[in-house]
Amino acid sequence: MGILSVVERKLHVMIDSFIPTELAVAPNPLGLAPHLKLTTIPIDAQTCFELWMPATRSTLLPEEAMLLRGDRSRLEEICARLTWFLGARLLRCETETCDSLIYNWREVQRLLHQSGVDFHGLGVSYNPQAIYPDETMRAWTFRPASWQISLLILKSIETGYAVELSPVSLSISLGESVTRYEQSMALTAE
Repeated sequence: MGILSVVERKLHVMIDSFIPTELAVAPNPLGLAPHLKLTTIPIDAQTCFELWMPATRSTLLPEEAMLLRGDRSRLEEICARLTWFLGARLLRCETETCDSLIYNWREVQRLLHQSGVDFHGLGVSYNPQAIYPDETMRAWTFRPASWQISLLILKSIETGYAVELSPVSLSISLGESVTRYEQSMALTAE
């Protein structure tokens, strides 16, 4: 009974949080990281994770580039969990490259390798759900919450490292966008 309760407690702790604390907390650099910003990305109302994001148009110090490179595996583990749960879409220049969702991170890695994408770090941004108008079509679109994963490429330059975004990225979403036209809204309101 004692061993079973230990296993049950471990299982309960494992299932308690989709992103375990050891994955949720970003590494803490020893000194200041003036060209990086610590960002918190929500998963749900109780769950979030941290990551270091490069400030726009800045050159990274070698220590900052090393921090991004060293944190890649932790962020890939988080992305792997989201991919397994919700599915991911590969995008090239914001256009889907694959018709179906991918639920296996190793398959994502294989497709990236096959596309010749070599990256050094990950950037993640969260887009909350939104309802917005499309004036030209007289329609409203609902966009579900999503996470956009940018693949960061670090280029060595004289003063440190420049950060470039790969033309390939990933999108993980809580569903598909839905568009409704005002004409059909008027018909159902009567």
